[in-house]
Amino acid sequence: MYLQPSIFTQLMLNANPTIQDDFQRWMFHSGMLFGSPEKWWGDYGQRDFLHEGMDFCLYQEQSDHMRQLDTQTQIPVIFDGIVRAVFKDYLGQAIIIEHDLSVNGNTLKEKLLTAYAHTQPMEGILPGRQLKQGDIIATIAGTDHSKANILPHLHLSMAIPAPDLPFDAFVWNIMRDPKRMILLNPMHILDAKGQARRF
Repeated sequence: MYLQPSIFTQLMLNANPTIQDDFQRWMFHSGMLFGSPEKWWGDYGQRDFLHEGMDFCLYQEQSDHMRQLDTQTQIPVIFDGIVRAVFKDYLGQAIIIEHDLSVNGNTLKEKLLTAYAHTQPMEGILPGRQLKQGDIIATIAGTDHSKANILPHLHLSMAIPAPDLPFDAFVWNIMRDPKRMILLNPMHILDAKGQARRF
């Protein structure tokens, strides 16, 4: 699958000048996409749960060569917001950020959550920290310690949380609980379209 450039892509390129000049588009195995039942690593078998977000790892250069993000890749926050939780995940740490939603300049009661997972947070990225769009919040965590033989990557989830969702004991499984949050397809929010392609 290809993901055409979006605000997310532009922020990523601004934060990582070494890939900016040659970047053409993101590349995805179908297992990297939201709602996928399959793995894109190891035995390529079935996941225990449908994928809760999108995995950003591979991109195509203007020369058509495929490249991958690494542990030096800096991750910018997509929207203004406030850090609500930071916790250990399967490969690194996940950062949960809450954003206001607005329509025609009017702030809604509903909030948007973004989860940046498998990261190494920057110093000072702690609950309560206010962020502006484009602020660097982390780098991608290494995967050398993992037995899954998986490439370093950014997992991005987006969701509408329940109004009373507590953040003090936030863990990964909360994202799978439809009573606590409604998961959204990040591709739709990033205003990007793609088409399936295996590699």
